[in-house]
Amino acid sequence: MEKKKKTNWFFRIVVLLFILYLSLSIAMETGYYESKLNEKTMLTEEGIKQFEQDVREGKNVDINNYITEKNRDFSNGATKTGVFLSSIVQDFMSKGITGMADLFKKLFT
Repeated sequence: MEKKKKTNWFFRIVVLLFILYLSLSIAMETGYYESKLNEKTMLTEEGIKQFEQDVREGKNVDINNYITEKNRDFSNGATKTGVFLSSIVQDFMSKGITGMADLFKKLFT
């Protein structure tokens, strides 16, 4: 009778972490992170010019008058699943990196 080969869990975990590292690296290189930051702070060129003009003329200015919102919802099942998985990976990685930094801090201080 042939014995079953034991599963090498360490190797599987290393491969999984490598795949996660590659996917996060690709997301950073393609500008995904920067585009998310820019979504929160973007003013159009026309809005900036109009704001500066109103300030020069001494009018009351409200920043909400100059922000153009073009939020179009392109979500579907695949994007919702991707966002869900990426948030789980982000939480896991940030907690893991913080934990590793704390561990190294304890080891070397």
